[in-house]
Amino acid sequence: MFRLAIRTLPVFAVIIGFAMFLAAYMNFSGVRSAYLDLIRSRMAMVAESIGTDVSTAHALGIRLTEQTTLPGLLARQAASDPLTLSIDVLSEDGTVVFSSDAGRVGVPDRAGDDPGAFRDERRLVNDFGAPVGAVLVRLDRGTIDGTIDGLRRDILNGAIPAGIGAVIAGSLACLLLLTGLHRRARRSATGAGDDPIAHAATEMERLGLDARP
Repeated sequence: MFRLAIRTLPVFAVIIGFAMFLAAYMNFSGVRSAYLDLIRSRMAMVAESIGTDVSTAHALGIRLTEQTTLPGLLARQAASDPLTLSIDVLSEDGTVVFSSDAGRVGVPDRAGDDPGAFRDERRLVNDFGAPVGAVLVRLDRGTIDGTIDGLRRDILNGAIPAGIGAVIAGSLACLLLLTGLHRRARRSATGAGDDPIAHAATEMERLGLDARP
């Protein structure tokens, strides 16, 4: 019994521990995806709103460079979200025409030179489908990554005690099961003795069969 428990319990503990680790990982992946989807949705809504204003003005004959009310609009939108680095309106060639960050105005935007930003860009076209420019929303990637790391720590801190508890509970359940099986086997062996015929008769009686000829 002791040797069987020594061989079996570690296997059960490893299986339960792996299952808890997998559950924690799946939980984190789901939370991370939901958080990033929420951020992308919010960025898309901001870009869509500003893009609609730009397209409407352009349809009325106001060229992109003449839409002087845009800086105020961009500044208000950027101030409403602390994650925002800037909201930019780009020309066809990618140069920043208007921005909530005055230091970016007149600078060509290059995604490869902007690793610290989480970006969402919406292309703008006129009524004929020709490109007019783009709206670019930039969020602080470092803050977003920090929030994700915090979620990971919270889930891990909750999963470790739960995993330890599950391993202990599962091992105890396995031990009780092995103990019950061992006792049953001993009772069966003790009741039948060393006589194989008596042992067979005992088993047939237990199964409700008539052992008489």
